[in-house]
Amino acid sequence: MSVAIQTNSPYPVPLKENGLLETYKENNPTHAIPQKTLDLEVAALRKKIESIPGFNPHVKFDPKKHIVFKEEYWSPKVTPQYTLDDLKITKTHVPPLSDFGAAFPFPLISEEAVNIMLWEGLQPHVLEKWARLPNLATGANRLDFHIGGYAKTEAPFSWAFFRSPELSEIVSKFCGFKARPLYNSEVCNLNVSLATEDPEIADTYPKTKEEIDAILAKQDAGDGDAIPSTLGLHYDSCSLALVIMMDLPTEAVGGQTTIVTGDEKSRRVPEPTIGSATLIQGRVLKHLASKPVTNHNRITCVAGMAIAPPILDNTALTSTKPSVLSRARYNTFYSDWTTYRFENLELRLKYLREKLAKKYEDGEEFNQEEVICWCTEMEEYMHKTWDEMEAVHNPPYPAKIFSTSYDELN
Repeated sequence: MSVAIQTNSPYPVPLKENGLLETYKENNPTHAIPQKTLDLEVAALRKKIESIPGFNPHVKFDPKKHIVFKEEYWSPKVTPQYTLDDLKITKTHVPPLSDFGAAFPFPLISEEAVNIMLWEGLQPHVLEKWARLPNLATGANRLDFHIGGYAKTEAPFSWAFFRSPELSEIVSKFCGFKARPLYNSEVCNLNVSLATEDPEIADTYPKTKEEIDAILAKQDAGDGDAIPSTLGLHYDSCSLALVIMMDLPTEAVGGQTTIVTGDEKSRRVPEPTIGSATLIQGRVLKHLASKPVTNHNRITCVAGMAIAPPILDNTALTSTKPSVLSRARYNTFYSDWTTYRFENLELRLKYLREKLAKKYEDGEEFNQEEVICWCTEMEEYMHKTWDEMEAVHNPPYPAKIFSTSYDELN
């Protein structure tokens, strides 16, 4: 028997005027990468990678060789780390999973790993199917795009890296709980801003230090909304965001991840080096991915991470569902999302069933209140699996919570 779903939104169909993508079921063909970009800038970057002496894109991932993280990097004396209190964040729109706020750049992967992962994502057939221009980014143009959802089927090296236990251990020790990577659609996402090969456009970029400093000062004085970015001011829909710098020349200015602190100040993460990573609790930290002020590439590889079962995570659909995020392919994304959520519930149920059986074997009295709490928690998790799907909920985007100050939160 089918059950009629009550819409929770005055917009039962995604509408362009509400900032949504109307062709999300057709994988947003209106946001395909322009041929000019593919023929000029992307082709040049791919050729540059392929011309590196000894480059072999078919090398298999080896954690001992390709992960360059060292044990001392966990130390706050080596890697700057911030709690939510340090960042003056005392109110959050969802409960945080720990007091961890951010870990600023630490070396993570080798140059060879960076090049292979970039090469995998920049293949013509990958770009055609999995890359799209951003929806509602600030100051974006034909050179700014996202690539995602391709790792499991198209990028064996990248997929092996993000699924490696070594990576999960690194993230877990920073954030203070057992973490794991999210589903295919939310790992190995390349956020790309390319330097232009068009001389007329290149001439419009600032040239002097005075011009550059003036632009940065103006951006940082605001609330973050006016900073040019491929991803505007937002909260992540994943618990943790691991951001790996793949390309940002040393002479580039700008292009860092920028977070908004509890006093509504914009704070740029220090300049990262290639292969270094930044980790933030993106579900509770408002942030954006800024574009360089100068004419330089800025490419990051982002992986969504979450707390591992049997604890249920706090992920959502808000900024990742296909009607909002142009690169999200409808069938792939929702298959990934629902499978992930169902698996988490299976593991949670197994854990609670075994816990209940042990309590009985140990002669403990049955605790109704505790079991009701378990059931309610799982009901809420199942409800959150569908309550933001386009069939029932299409509020205008960007979400109102993105522009709500921390002080206004409950």
